[in-house]
Amino acid sequence: MSALVVFTVLSVICLVPLVAKPAHKLPTIQPCPQSDPELNKCVLQQVTKGKPYIAKGVPELNIPSVEPLHIPMVTLEQGTQAVNYKAKLKDLKVYGLSHYKFQKIDLNLDTLMVSGMLSIPVLHLESDYTIRGRALLVPIQGNGIFKANLTDAKVKVKMQGKLVDRKGQEYLEVKDTMVKLDIGGATAHFGNLFNGDKTLGAATNSFLNENAKDIIDEVKPAVESVVNMLIDDIVNKVFKSLPFLKVFPKN
Repeated sequence: MSALVVFTVLSVICLVPLVAKPAHKLPTIQPCPQSDPELNKCVLQQVTKGKPYIAKGVPELNIPSVEPLHIPMVTLEQGTQAVNYKAKLKDLKVYGLSHYKFQKIDLNLDTLMVSGMLSIPVLHLESDYTIRGRALLVPIQGNGIFKANLTDAKVKVKMQGKLVDRKGQEYLEVKDTMVKLDIGGATAHFGNLFNGDKTLGAATNSFLNENAKDIIDEVKPAVESVVNMLIDDIVNKVFKSLPFLKVFPKN
């Protein structure tokens, strides 16, 4: 479930430092000229420079603060033989996203394809939750407080863009986003499972943590599908008011 939050923010992190020059908060961040022979290096440098500002957000670009990142509601549903559930996370808060580190960014201006690889050492999540279903044949249902810790998260992001003309200027739109997530370790706790039955709740939480890797592998495809759509929506909002040539000038 937490992968949803991770991917939603990661694409924004990748792009904010490049587009934020009009905002007074980031005066040192510069666009990357299309003619730069080391364009990818330039992009990576700007992402690194913008890192201190990510935690606070960029209101001018409708980018929220990510320390913590607050999401009012997340709804997930999956129905496979191994994992079958319906879940809602309300008032979700995620801590640690600003500690990202990019290993690689690849931007192709001819095809408008953007890809990146990055890592986040620790993520902490808290939310109200409701869930009903089963995981690896074990029933799980309840409502209460959900907490989780994710460690050594590694992420791959790929976005396809296109240019659209509005009033004589070209703007970037993205679509067909693809994200892949690998989590090194995970622990979670669902409070008040089975209407507060402490014995069943403790046994279920213990089982979920003992089998965290298998459960994460099962739920990733469903989560990634939802995240792809969210990333497209957020990134398009960022670029809606920023002409492409202001982000990547020709000279």
